[in-house]
Amino acid sequence: MPLLSRFYKSLTHSGCIPNGSRVLVAVSGGADSVALLSLLHQVAGTLDLYLEAAHLDHALRDASRDDARFVEQLCIGLSVPLTVERQDVGKIARQCKGNLEEVARDVRRNFLTTTALARNCNLIALGHHADDQAETFLMRLLRGSGSAGLAGMRMVSESVVRPLLPFHRDVLLAYLKEEGIAWREDESNQDQRFTRNRIRHHLLPVLESFNPKISSQLVGLCEQLRQDDDYWTGFVAQELARCGEWQGDDYTLDRALMLELVPALAGRVVRAALSQVRGNLRGITATHIADILHLVSEGPPQGELSLPSAWVARRYEKLLFSRQKPEENEHFEIVLNSPGAYQLSGERTLQLSLEEQPGRESAEIVEFAAASLSFPLLLRHCRPGDRFRPSGMSGTKKLQDLFVDLKLTKEERQESLLLLKDNEVLWVVGLRRCEGHWAENDESVIKIVIEP
Repeated sequence: MPLLSRFYKSLTHSGCIPNGSRVLVAVSGGADSVALLSLLHQVAGTLDLYLEAAHLDHALRDASRDDARFVEQLCIGLSVPLTVERQDVGKIARQCKGNLEEVARDVRRNFLTTTALARNCNLIALGHHADDQAETFLMRLLRGSGSAGLAGMRMVSESVVRPLLPFHRDVLLAYLKEEGIAWREDESNQDQRFTRNRIRHHLLPVLESFNPKISSQLVGLCEQLRQDDDYWTGFVAQELARCGEWQGDDYTLDRALMLELVPALAGRVVRAALSQVRGNLRGITATHIADILHLVSEGPPQGELSLPSAWVARRYEKLLFSRQKPEENEHFEIVLNSPGAYQLSGERTLQLSLEEQPGRESAEIVEFAAASLSFPLLLRHCRPGDRFRPSGMSGTKKLQDLFVDLKLTKEERQESLLLLKDNEVLWVVGLRRCEGHWAENDESVIKIVIEP
Protein backbone atom coordinates (compact mmCIF):
# COMPACT_ATOMS: atom_id res chain seq x y z
CA MET A 1 0.00 0.00 0.00
CA PRO A 2 1.43 3.45 -0.92
CA LEU A 3 2.56 5.57 2.01
CA LEU A 4 -0.07 8.23 1.33
CA SER A 5 -2.86 5.67 1.72
CA ARG A 6 -1.29 4.25 4.87
CA PHE A 7 -0.83 7.75 6.26
CA TYR A 8 -4.47 8.69 5.59
CA LYS A 9 -5.66 5.42 7.14
CA SER A 10 -3.48 6.03 10.22
CA LEU A 11 -4.87 9.55 10.66
CA THR A 12 -8.50 8.45 10.45
CA HIS A 13 -7.92 5.40 12.68
CA SER A 14 -5.99 7.24 15.42
CA GLY A 15 -7.99 10.46 15.27
CA CYS A 16 -4.83 12.36 16.15
CA ILE A 17 -5.82 15.18 13.76
CA PRO A 18 -9.60 15.64 13.75
CA ASN A 19 -11.35 16.96 10.65
CA GLY A 20 -11.37 20.73 10.47
CA SER A 21 -8.22 21.20 12.57
CA ARG A 22 -5.89 24.15 12.17
CA VAL A 23 -2.42 22.59 12.19
CA LEU A 24 0.97 24.26 12.60
CA VAL A 25 3.60 21.99 11.03
CA ALA A 26 7.15 22.26 12.38
CA VAL A 27 9.41 22.17 9.31
CA SER A 28 13.18 22.08 9.74
CA GLY A 29 13.87 21.27 6.08
CA GLY A 30 15.03 17.74 6.88
CA ALA A 31 13.50 14.67 5.27
CA ASP A 32 11.14 13.88 8.14
CA SER A 33 9.47 17.28 8.42
CA VAL A 34 9.35 17.77 4.64
CA ALA A 35 7.60 14.40 4.27
CA LEU A 36 5.16 15.35 7.03
CA LEU A 37 4.26 18.66 5.37
CA SER A 38 3.85 17.00 1.98
CA LEU A 39 1.62 14.21 3.31
CA LEU A 40 -0.55 16.58 5.33
CA HIS A 41 -0.86 18.87 2.32
CA GLN A 42 -2.15 15.97 0.20
CA VAL A 43 -4.84 14.95 2.70
CA ALA A 44 -5.76 18.49 3.83
CA GLY A 45 -8.61 18.85 1.34
CA THR A 46 -10.20 15.53 2.25
CA LEU A 47 -9.93 16.16 6.00
CA ASP A 48 -10.74 19.89 5.79
CA LEU A 49 -7.42 20.83 7.41
CA TYR A 50 -5.94 24.31 7.51
CA LEU A 51 -2.13 24.14 7.40
CA GLU A 52 0.56 26.60 8.39
CA ALA A 53 4.26 25.98 8.81
CA ALA A 54 6.91 27.20 11.27
CA HIS A 55 10.68 27.13 10.96
CA LEU A 56 13.16 28.00 13.72
CA ASP A 57 16.71 28.86 12.69
CA HIS A 58 18.89 27.78 15.65
CA ALA A 59 21.89 29.77 14.35
CA LEU A 60 24.16 26.82 15.14
CA ARG A 61 25.45 26.20 11.60
CA ASP A 62 26.65 28.32 8.71
CA ALA A 63 24.09 26.57 6.48
CA SER A 64 21.13 27.33 8.73
CA ARG A 65 20.11 30.40 6.72
CA ASP A 66 20.07 28.24 3.58
CA ASP A 67 17.76 25.81 5.39
CA ALA A 68 15.39 28.67 6.18
CA ARG A 69 15.38 29.82 2.53
CA PHE A 70 14.72 26.22 1.41
CA VAL A 71 11.71 25.96 3.71
CA GLU A 72 10.43 29.32 2.47
CA GLN A 73 10.52 28.11 -1.16
CA LEU A 74 8.92 24.80 -0.20
CA CYS A 75 6.00 26.53 1.53
CA ILE A 76 5.57 29.00 -1.34
CA GLY A 77 5.27 26.07 -3.74
CA LEU A 78 2.59 24.48 -1.54
CA SER A 79 0.84 27.81 -0.77
CA VAL A 80 1.30 27.16 2.95
CA PRO A 81 1.79 30.25 5.17
CA LEU A 82 5.13 30.16 6.98
CA THR A 83 6.53 31.76 10.15
CA VAL A 84 10.33 31.95 10.36
CA GLU A 85 12.34 33.00 13.40
CA ARG A 86 16.07 32.99 14.17
CA GLN A 87 17.41 32.53 17.70
CA ASP A 88 21.01 32.06 18.78
CA VAL A 89 20.49 28.82 20.71
CA GLY A 90 24.21 28.38 21.37
CA LYS A 91 24.39 31.77 23.06
CA ILE A 92 21.26 31.04 25.10
CA ALA A 93 22.75 27.71 26.25
CA ARG A 94 26.00 29.40 27.29
CA GLN A 95 24.16 32.11 29.20
CA CYS A 96 22.05 29.66 31.19
CA LYS A 97 24.87 27.06 31.35
CA GLY A 98 22.47 24.43 30.07
CA ASN A 99 22.79 21.33 27.94
CA LEU A 100 22.69 22.40 24.27
CA GLU A 101 20.24 19.64 23.25
CA GLU A 102 17.85 20.42 26.08
CA VAL A 103 18.06 24.19 25.59
CA ALA A 104 17.41 23.80 21.87
CA ARG A 105 14.37 21.65 22.61
CA ASP A 106 13.00 24.21 25.08
CA VAL A 107 13.57 27.14 22.72
CA ARG A 108 11.95 25.22 19.86
CA ARG A 109 8.95 24.26 22.00
CA ASN A 110 8.41 27.84 23.14
CA PHE A 111 8.67 29.10 19.56
CA LEU A 112 6.13 26.59 18.27
CA THR A 113 3.71 27.17 21.16
CA THR A 114 3.88 30.94 20.76
CA THR A 115 3.49 30.73 16.99
CA ALA A 116 0.53 28.34 17.19
CA LEU A 117 -1.22 30.72 19.57
CA ALA A 118 -0.49 33.75 17.40
CA ARG A 119 -1.64 31.98 14.23
CA ASN A 120 -4.76 30.50 15.86
CA CYS A 121 -3.66 26.89 15.28
CA ASN A 122 -5.02 24.31 17.71
CA LEU A 123 -2.48 21.57 16.90
CA ILE A 124 1.30 21.45 16.44
CA ALA A 125 2.51 18.61 14.18
CA LEU A 126 6.05 17.24 14.64
CA GLY A 127 7.92 14.93 12.29
CA HIS A 128 9.04 12.24 14.77
CA HIS A 129 8.92 8.75 13.26
CA ALA A 130 9.37 5.15 14.42
CA ASP A 131 13.17 5.24 14.37
CA ASP A 132 13.10 8.36 16.54
CA GLN A 133 10.92 6.40 18.96
CA ALA A 134 13.47 3.57 19.14
CA GLU A 135 16.28 6.06 19.76
CA THR A 136 14.23 7.82 22.44
CA PHE A 137 13.66 4.49 24.20
CA LEU A 138 17.40 3.79 24.29
CA MET A 139 18.22 7.34 25.44
CA ARG A 140 15.79 7.07 28.34
CA LEU A 141 16.92 3.55 29.17
CA LEU A 142 20.51 4.78 29.47
CA ARG A 143 19.39 7.68 31.66
CA GLY A 144 17.56 5.36 34.04
CA SER A 145 13.93 6.14 33.19
CA GLY A 146 11.14 4.02 34.60
CA SER A 147 8.43 2.26 32.62
CA ALA A 148 6.41 5.45 32.07
CA GLY A 149 9.40 7.21 30.53
CA LEU A 150 10.29 4.15 28.45
CA ALA A 151 6.82 4.32 26.88
CA GLY A 152 8.42 7.00 24.72
CA MET A 153 6.71 9.67 22.67
CA ARG A 154 2.96 9.63 22.19
CA MET A 155 1.16 10.27 18.94
CA VAL A 156 -1.01 12.79 20.79
CA SER A 157 0.28 14.79 23.74
CA GLU A 158 -2.08 17.67 24.53
CA SER A 159 -1.81 20.02 21.50
CA VAL A 160 1.23 18.22 20.00
CA VAL A 161 0.69 15.46 17.43
CA ARG A 162 3.19 13.10 15.79
CA PRO A 163 1.41 11.63 12.75
CA LEU A 164 4.57 9.89 11.42
CA LEU A 165 5.22 7.86 14.56
CA PRO A 166 3.97 4.59 12.99
CA PHE A 167 6.37 4.88 10.01
CA HIS A 168 10.10 4.21 9.70
CA ARG A 169 12.52 6.66 8.14
CA ASP A 170 13.37 4.45 5.14
CA VAL A 171 9.69 4.50 4.14
CA LEU A 172 9.63 8.31 4.34
CA LEU A 173 12.81 8.61 2.25
CA ALA A 174 11.36 6.27 -0.37
CA TYR A 175 8.22 8.43 -0.51
CA LEU A 176 10.22 11.64 -1.03
CA LYS A 177 12.29 10.08 -3.80
CA GLU A 178 9.22 8.69 -5.56
CA GLU A 179 7.53 12.10 -5.41
CA GLY A 180 10.69 13.92 -6.47
CA ILE A 181 10.66 16.07 -3.35
CA ALA A 182 13.98 17.54 -2.18
CA TRP A 183 15.08 17.99 1.42
CA ARG A 184 18.03 19.37 3.37
CA GLU A 185 20.66 17.29 5.15
CA ASP A 186 21.68 18.65 8.55
CA GLU A 187 25.36 17.93 9.12
CA SER A 188 24.84 18.26 12.88
CA ASN A 189 23.10 14.88 12.71
CA GLN A 190 26.62 13.44 12.42
CA ASP A 191 27.93 15.36 15.46
CA GLN A 192 29.03 12.78 18.01
CA ARG A 193 28.75 15.24 20.87
CA PHE A 194 25.00 14.63 20.89
CA THR A 195 23.75 11.52 22.68
CA ARG A 196 21.05 10.78 20.12
CA ASN A 197 23.61 10.80 17.30
CA ARG A 198 25.86 8.35 19.14
CA ILE A 199 22.89 6.06 19.70
CA ARG A 200 21.84 6.34 16.04
CA HIS A 201 25.28 5.78 14.52
CA HIS A 202 26.90 3.46 17.06
CA LEU A 203 24.55 1.74 19.51
CA LEU A 204 21.67 0.89 17.17
CA PRO A 205 23.95 -0.67 14.49
CA VAL A 206 25.50 -2.89 17.18
CA LEU A 207 22.04 -3.98 18.36
CA GLU A 208 20.98 -4.60 14.76
CA SER A 209 23.92 -6.98 14.37
CA PHE A 210 22.16 -9.15 16.98
CA ASN A 211 18.63 -8.49 15.71
CA PRO A 212 18.05 -6.68 12.39
CA LYS A 213 14.50 -5.83 13.50
CA ILE A 214 15.50 -4.34 16.84
CA SER A 215 14.17 -0.88 15.97
CA SER A 216 10.70 -2.23 15.18
CA GLN A 217 10.72 -4.36 18.31
CA LEU A 218 11.66 -1.41 20.50
CA VAL A 219 8.80 0.57 18.96
CA GLY A 220 6.47 -2.31 19.77
CA LEU A 221 7.77 -2.40 23.34
CA CYS A 222 7.11 1.34 23.67
CA GLU A 223 3.54 0.74 22.56
CA GLN A 224 3.07 -2.01 25.17
CA LEU A 225 4.48 0.22 27.90
CA ARG A 226 2.24 3.07 26.73
CA GLN A 227 -0.83 0.84 27.02
CA ASP A 228 0.26 -0.20 30.52
CA ASP A 229 0.77 3.42 31.46
CA ASP A 230 -2.65 4.37 30.12
CA TYR A 231 -4.18 1.56 32.20
CA TRP A 232 -2.63 2.96 35.37
CA THR A 233 -3.68 6.56 34.71
CA GLY A 234 -7.13 6.30 36.32
CA PHE A 235 -5.80 4.56 39.43
CA VAL A 236 -3.05 7.14 39.82
CA ALA A 237 -5.47 10.08 39.59
CA GLN A 238 -7.75 8.45 42.15
CA GLU A 239 -4.97 7.71 44.65
CA LEU A 240 -3.31 11.09 44.16
CA ALA A 241 -6.57 12.77 45.12
CA ARG A 242 -6.91 10.47 48.15
CA CYS A 243 -3.31 10.72 49.40
CA GLY A 244 -2.32 14.24 48.40
CA GLU A 245 -3.25 17.89 48.65
CA TRP A 246 -1.79 21.35 48.08
CA GLN A 247 -0.49 23.24 51.10
CA GLY A 248 0.42 26.67 49.80
CA ASP A 249 3.03 26.18 47.10
CA ASP A 250 3.90 22.66 48.30
CA TYR A 251 2.21 19.40 47.41
CA THR A 252 1.94 16.89 50.25
CA LEU A 253 1.30 13.16 50.41
CA ASP A 254 0.06 11.32 53.47
CA ARG A 255 2.72 8.77 54.41
CA ALA A 256 0.33 6.29 56.07
CA LEU A 257 -1.89 6.21 52.98
CA MET A 258 1.16 5.84 50.71
CA LEU A 259 2.32 2.80 52.69
CA GLU A 260 -0.99 1.10 51.90
CA LEU A 261 -0.30 1.19 48.14
CA VAL A 262 1.39 -1.59 46.18
CA PRO A 263 4.87 -0.48 44.98
CA ALA A 264 3.84 -0.17 41.32
CA LEU A 265 1.05 2.26 42.21
CA ALA A 266 3.03 4.10 44.90
CA GLY A 267 5.80 4.88 42.42
CA ARG A 268 3.33 6.29 39.92
CA VAL A 269 1.65 8.43 42.58
CA VAL A 270 5.06 9.85 43.52
CA ARG A 271 5.73 10.64 39.85
CA ALA A 272 2.35 12.37 39.61
CA ALA A 273 3.09 14.45 42.71
CA LEU A 274 6.44 15.49 41.26
CA SER A 275 4.72 16.44 38.04
CA GLN A 276 2.31 18.61 40.03
CA VAL A 277 5.08 20.81 41.39
CA ARG A 278 7.54 20.67 38.44
CA GLY A 279 5.10 20.81 35.55
CA ASN A 280 6.96 17.93 33.88
CA LEU A 281 9.15 14.93 34.71
CA ARG A 282 12.15 15.79 32.57
CA GLY A 283 15.34 14.59 34.24
CA ILE A 284 13.49 12.40 36.75
CA THR A 285 14.77 8.82 36.69
CA ALA A 286 13.68 5.52 38.22
CA THR A 287 16.46 5.98 40.80
CA HIS A 288 14.90 9.26 41.97
CA ILE A 289 11.52 7.57 42.41
CA ALA A 290 13.14 4.67 44.31
CA ASP A 291 14.89 7.15 46.63
CA ILE A 292 11.59 8.87 47.40
CA LEU A 293 9.84 5.57 48.11
CA HIS A 294 12.70 4.60 50.43
CA LEU A 295 12.25 7.93 52.22
CA VAL A 296 8.57 7.09 52.68
CA SER A 297 9.10 3.57 53.98
CA GLU A 298 12.42 3.56 55.82
CA GLY A 299 13.88 7.05 55.75
CA PRO A 300 14.44 9.29 58.77
CA PRO A 301 11.39 11.20 60.04
CA GLN A 302 12.94 14.48 58.87
CA GLY A 303 14.80 13.23 55.80
CA GLU A 304 14.98 15.15 52.52
CA LEU A 305 16.17 14.79 48.93
CA SER A 306 17.35 17.29 46.35
CA LEU A 307 16.20 16.33 42.85
CA PRO A 308 16.41 18.08 39.47
CA SER A 309 14.15 21.14 39.83
CA ALA A 310 12.49 19.70 42.93
CA TRP A 311 12.93 19.20 46.67
CA VAL A 312 11.26 16.33 48.50
CA ALA A 313 11.18 15.99 52.28
CA ARG A 314 9.63 13.66 54.79
CA ARG A 315 8.25 15.50 57.78
CA TYR A 316 7.07 12.70 60.05
CA GLU A 317 3.82 11.49 58.47
CA LYS A 318 3.83 13.92 55.55
CA LEU A 319 5.84 13.92 52.35
CA LEU A 320 6.45 17.42 50.95
CA PHE A 321 7.11 18.19 47.27
CA SER A 322 8.39 21.64 46.36
CA ARG A 323 10.18 23.34 43.47
CA GLN A 324 13.08 24.22 45.76
CA LYS A 325 14.25 23.84 49.33
CA PRO A 326 12.81 26.50 51.63
CA GLU A 327 15.24 29.23 52.57
CA GLU A 328 16.35 29.23 56.18
CA ASN A 329 15.05 32.15 58.21
CA GLU A 330 17.46 34.93 59.02
CA HIS A 331 18.25 35.17 62.69
CA PHE A 332 15.55 37.18 64.43
CA GLU A 333 16.06 39.04 67.72
CA ILE A 334 14.18 41.92 69.29
CA VAL A 335 14.42 43.58 72.71
CA LEU A 336 11.11 44.23 74.50
CA ASN A 337 11.69 47.34 76.61
CA SER A 338 8.11 48.08 77.61
CA PRO A 339 4.47 47.12 77.06
CA GLY A 340 3.19 47.59 73.52
CA ALA A 341 2.81 45.90 70.14
CA TYR A 342 5.83 44.38 68.41
CA GLN A 343 5.79 43.32 64.76
CA LEU A 344 7.27 39.88 64.13
CA SER A 345 8.14 37.90 61.02
CA GLY A 346 5.37 36.10 59.14
CA GLU A 347 2.93 38.98 59.70
CA ARG A 348 2.58 38.04 63.37
CA THR A 349 2.26 40.56 66.18
CA LEU A 350 3.27 40.25 69.84
CA GLN A 351 1.10 42.25 72.24
CA LEU A 352 2.62 42.91 75.68
CA SER A 353 0.59 44.54 78.45
CA LEU A 354 0.41 45.01 82.24
CA GLU A 355 -2.80 43.67 83.80
CA GLU A 356 -4.05 44.12 87.35
CA GLN A 357 -4.92 40.46 87.84
CA PRO A 358 -4.26 37.19 86.02
CA GLY A 359 -6.60 35.77 83.41
CA ARG A 360 -6.65 32.48 81.53
CA GLU A 361 -3.62 31.21 79.61
CA SER A 362 -3.73 29.40 76.28
CA ALA A 363 -1.38 28.42 73.49
CA GLU A 364 -1.35 32.07 72.33
CA ILE A 365 -1.44 33.74 75.75
CA VAL A 366 0.91 33.55 78.74
CA GLU A 367 1.10 35.56 81.92
CA PHE A 368 3.92 36.07 84.40
CA ALA A 369 3.88 37.68 87.83
CA ALA A 370 4.95 41.29 87.27
CA ALA A 371 6.79 41.28 90.59
CA SER A 372 9.12 38.48 89.44
CA LEU A 373 10.09 40.00 86.08
CA SER A 374 11.48 43.28 84.91
CA PHE A 375 12.14 44.83 81.52
CA PRO A 376 13.86 44.42 79.18
CA LEU A 377 12.83 41.00 77.86
CA LEU A 378 14.30 39.34 74.76
CA LEU A 379 12.52 37.61 71.89
CA ARG A 380 14.65 35.56 69.48
CA HIS A 381 14.89 32.42 67.38
CA CYS A 382 16.09 29.20 68.96
CA ARG A 383 19.79 28.38 69.05
CA PRO A 384 21.60 25.04 69.34
CA GLY A 385 21.96 24.03 72.97
CA ASP A 386 18.98 26.05 74.26
CA ARG A 387 17.37 24.53 77.36
CA PHE A 388 14.41 25.45 79.52
CA ARG A 389 12.27 24.17 82.39
CA PRO A 390 8.80 23.35 81.02
CA SER A 391 5.80 23.95 83.24
CA GLY A 392 5.18 20.96 85.50
CA MET A 393 8.82 19.82 85.46
CA SER A 394 11.47 20.21 88.12
CA GLY A 395 14.45 19.92 85.80
CA THR A 396 15.46 21.45 82.48
CA LYS A 397 14.96 20.00 79.04
CA LYS A 398 16.71 20.53 75.72
CA LEU A 399 14.53 22.43 73.29
CA GLN A 400 15.58 19.90 70.67
CA ASP A 401 13.98 17.15 72.76
CA LEU A 402 10.80 19.19 73.18
CA PHE A 403 10.60 19.67 69.40
CA VAL A 404 10.99 15.94 68.88
CA ASP A 405 8.25 15.23 71.44
CA LEU A 406 5.94 17.68 69.67
CA LYS A 407 6.98 16.30 66.24
CA LEU A 408 7.76 19.73 64.87
CA THR A 409 9.18 19.81 61.35
CA LYS A 410 12.58 21.37 60.66
CA GLU A 411 10.83 24.38 59.18
CA GLU A 412 8.59 24.81 62.24
CA ARG A 413 11.64 24.57 64.49
CA GLN A 414 13.42 27.25 62.51
CA GLU A 415 10.41 29.56 62.90
CA SER A 416 10.02 28.94 66.65
CA LEU A 417 10.60 31.96 68.93
CA LEU A 418 11.75 32.10 72.52
CA LEU A 419 10.88 34.73 75.13
CA LEU A 420 13.73 35.19 77.61
CA LYS A 421 14.70 37.14 80.68
CA ASP A 422 18.46 37.22 80.81
CA ASN A 423 19.30 33.59 79.89
CA GLU A 424 16.10 32.03 81.24
CA VAL A 425 13.59 30.81 78.65
CA LEU A 426 10.14 31.96 79.77
CA TRP A 427 8.07 30.82 76.80
CA VAL A 428 8.53 28.76 73.68
CA VAL A 429 6.09 31.01 71.86
CA GLY A 430 2.80 29.33 71.09
CA LEU A 431 4.00 25.98 72.41
CA ARG A 432 5.01 25.78 76.08
CA ARG A 433 5.61 28.15 78.99
CA CYS A 434 8.21 27.69 81.70
CA GLU A 435 7.74 26.52 85.26
CA GLY A 436 7.56 29.38 87.77
CA HIS A 437 6.80 33.10 87.67
CA TRP A 438 3.18 32.25 88.50
CA ALA A 439 0.92 35.04 89.75
CA GLU A 440 -1.47 34.87 92.68
CA ASN A 441 -5.12 35.85 92.14
CA ASP A 442 -4.62 39.41 93.32
CA GLU A 443 -1.23 40.04 91.69
CA SER A 444 -0.61 42.14 88.60
CA VAL A 445 0.82 40.29 85.60
CA ILE A 446 2.75 40.85 82.43
CA LYS A 447 0.43 39.47 79.74
CA ILE A 448 1.86 38.42 76.39
CA VAL A 449 -0.31 37.54 73.40
CA ILE A 450 0.89 36.26 70.02
CA GLU A 451 -1.50 37.22 67.23
CA PRO A 452 -1.49 35.88 63.66
